[in-house]
Amino acid sequence: MAAHRRPPPLLGHIELPLAAVTVGARITGNPRAGLSLRLLRIDSARELATVMAAVGLAQNLAALRALADEGIQRGHMALHRRSSVLPQPATTHEHRT
Repeated sequence: MAAHRRPPPLLGHIELPLAAVTVGARITGNPRAGLSLRLLRIDSARELATVMAAVGLAQNLAALRALADEGIQRGHMALHRRSSVLPQPATTHEHRT
């Protein structure tokens, strides 16, 4: 009986020159920026830069998946087809709510 080998985990590494700030007029003048920092529990510009880099890695991973899975153009066109489908009549449950 063959042993089941688990594939190695997906690892990513990114180095970016990021200018991240957590104080100053641009942050205090934008309520959404302050809210975002509080929601993420960001205490320093370094932590913010880490989150920004993680988002960049996630976007790169999504792009790789699109390329490997069905291709970006075909997937994009399928998205358009799904969003342009004619609305369906409401179900009985939807009528009651």
